[in-house]
Amino acid sequence: MAARRRFLIATVFGVLAAAVARAQSRPVKIGILLARHPSFYGPGIVERLRELGYREGQGTTLLQRSADGVAENFPALARELVDAKCDVIFAVGPEHPVRALQNAAAPAVVFLAVDYDPVERGIVTNFRKPDRNTTGIFIPQPALAVKRLQLLREIVPSARRVLVFSDTFCKDQLQAVRSAGEAAGLRMTVVDFSKPPYDFTAAFEKAREAQVEGMVGLTSPVFATRAKEIGALLVKHRLPGVGWSVEMTLIGAGFLIGYGDSPGKVSRRAGEIGARILKGVKPADIPVEQADEFELFIDAKIAQALGVRLPESVRARATRIIQ
Repeated sequence: MAARRRFLIATVFGVLAAAVARAQSRPVKIGILLARHPSFYGPGIVERLRELGYREGQGTTLLQRSADGVAENFPALARELVDAKCDVIFAVGPEHPVRALQNAAAPAVVFLAVDYDPVERGIVTNFRKPDRNTTGIFIPQPALAVKRLQLLREIVPSARRVLVFSDTFCKDQLQAVRSAGEAAGLRMTVVDFSKPPYDFTAAFEKAREAQVEGMVGLTSPVFATRAKEIGALLVKHRLPGVGWSVEMTLIGAGFLIGYGDSPGKVSRRAGEIGARILKGVKPADIPVEQADEFELFIDAKIAQALGVRLPESVRARATRIIQ
């Protein structure tokens, strides 16, 4: 009798193990909808998924689409990914891709909210228990934009005129940094771009006429795509710039400081959330996470070229100083 019981138990566990194996090995489709390509965030998502067993060509199909910085491209790309029967789709960058995917009735969406607050924008109703089919990671860019303004004031305490670029992707950040600037008695020169192609040369001429003394960077997929061009103009006009990402110093774009999240860390975390959904967890049962690790990179060569003496208080907080 005992032997028979052991046989039945072993049989049941064998059947369950086989079922789990079949579930884990079933083909899956993963979509990634980007604001631009190449992306600071896309590679980290793919890398983490691969580490977790979702390797392209080995039972996993990966479909990546980019809007090339044009907001109007998102609805068609979202519909394409939904029609392809993707099991989970990552929406990276501004709110446009996640909203397009929700409108297209995507089965499961993981956002990496780089440029917006998902609760304020109505993407989810709350962070602890998202509704609908959507969850992800929120990067508090408005607060980071204000922090960049504070850094600029530490670096150039005499500055009273500050340059800011804005477009459709960074309105929340603009509102925050404008309010902070006005409260501090600063004169904000805001150049608002309506549609590509953006004329940054003309924008810097306008800034020169306004006699700006530094620039605060806001996140936008278009600005990121053309970061080196913006940085070169900063150097040409001898303006200290605080960039929206540490990448702005790593790629030698001409920004004095880069301050923001670590793209590699947050994108890998987004990949882990997507893997949980692929294993059967509902997006509504996964709380939205807020990025809370930020880095400050300083380009010492730019500081020397501009004749800027960095305060020890800023240098001491630097994650990395690039010599």
